[in-house]
Amino acid sequence: MSDVALAFDLGTGGCKAALVDLAAQVVGTAFAPYPTAYPAPGRHEQRPTDWWEAVVSSSRELLAADAGRHRVVAVGLSGHSLAMVPVDADSTSLLDSVPIWSDTRGEDAAAAYFADADETDWYARTGNGFPRGMYTVFKAAWLRSAYPDVAARTTRILGSKDWVNARLTGVQCTDPSYASGSGAYDLGTRRMLPDVLAALGLPADWWPPIVPSTEVVGRLTAAAAAAAGLPVGIPVVAGGVDNSCMALGAGLDHAGEAYVSLGSSNWVTVAAVDPVLDQVDRPFVFDHVLPGLYISALSTFGGGSSLSWLAAVLGRDDDLDALLDEAAAVPVGADGLTCVPTLAGGTVAEGGVGVRGAYLGLDLGHTHGHLARALVEGIGFSLADAAHPMLAAVPAAPEITATGGGARGRLMLQVLADLVGRPISRPDAAQHGAALGAATLALLGTGAWTDTSTLRAARRAALRVEPRPDLATAYTLPRARFDAARAATRAHAVPAATDHHRTTT
Repeated sequence: MSDVALAFDLGTGGCKAALVDLAAQVVGTAFAPYPTAYPAPGRHEQRPTDWWEAVVSSSRELLAADAGRHRVVAVGLSGHSLAMVPVDADSTSLLDSVPIWSDTRGEDAAAAYFADADETDWYARTGNGFPRGMYTVFKAAWLRSAYPDVAARTTRILGSKDWVNARLTGVQCTDPSYASGSGAYDLGTRRMLPDVLAALGLPADWWPPIVPSTEVVGRLTAAAAAAAGLPVGIPVVAGGVDNSCMALGAGLDHAGEAYVSLGSSNWVTVAAVDPVLDQVDRPFVFDHVLPGLYISALSTFGGGSSLSWLAAVLGRDDDLDALLDEAAAVPVGADGLTCVPTLAGGTVAEGGVGVRGAYLGLDLGHTHGHLARALVEGIGFSLADAAHPMLAAVPAAPEITATGGGARGRLMLQVLADLVGRPISRPDAAQHGAALGAATLALLGTGAWTDTSTLRAARRAALRVEPRPDLATAYTLPRARFDAARAATRAHAVPAATDHHRTTT
């Protein structure tokens, strides 16, 4: 029986549990989905009890499949960012459903705050480059206004993985990476900003103590161990926000490295000793889960979610790989078809949450492959726009690592390599980046590892694509068409209040 870390990756769509051995190999995984509800414009909610049930069920499924071949010696969590869970002293969530990262209900509170505060100064201090209403402090200000009775009973505001940690150990705390997505964390001092909290009327003690991501915060309680099928007393480390855990799992354990995440949304991330800030493009910055580093990123919300939409509309939900093969056979430029992929809204640089996507130039000769090719190229153009300013901060990075479900096929990687001008590689464990990062924190925190050299040595490229400079001119006209189409979508952006999404996915 060999030792392993048990990692839980709380993503937007569900919880992945993974066993990672001391050689940094993923030796087992299990996944438990949970829904997101969209009950009103700008509201994207999940139930913390669903997170817990997913942790428990994925743990039990994973351990049953493992059949006792490995011994769990540590637990680490990665969690989706910007969640706002008001709890009492017993860590009971005081809301049945809570806002997750993409929820923008904090916008009114943010607008009121910035009527008197300088938003450029706030961004320079926090690096919070997502649309401002997504940040936790503004959601907490919404809570005080909308539910004063709940606010009166609130003792702490916890994030996704911090709430699960509290269920596992009984301890309420957070780490620098998750705290840095609060909207009130100073990147320079690595402390909460009392002036922001005071201006919003938020109690300072609502925010949990900040401990290193590798710190053992507690041990599995008897109740948690029984629920998850684990022995009592296994150490649990603080863990980190998903962006930082993904970065670590993708190999960003030193300054000067870069990766691209290809999931429901996409982003290009770099690790550096200083945050990468720009008041126009508004990269978002998180403290890294490793001390002395920041991760900075620019994203595009149009990614795998847009591809999934296309596959569903075409009746090819179970045929996405074949659809992308058809797209690969279509020439650069998709025979005049252009797609702006922001079907789920955009980042600040893309026009904000009210922008929507578009197809332009459709004709009777276009096929499913053309539709998919144009969408992939639209994602590539958007990602290239994000990549160029970020990669300027790490000019020596020899290649970009690609992770996430969108990295499994060659077409997206090839288009991105062509447009960015650097090689793109997909590691063997491309689907497990956040889980690998969380497991690394657990192994470091319990002393099983003393550094990240084992993680680095275990990385193998399953696919590597080189840029094709000879195609640069072929992308010139498609690029110009894309820029014009995106400008049109920005001009026709709908106000956030008219967001029509109401379904549960």
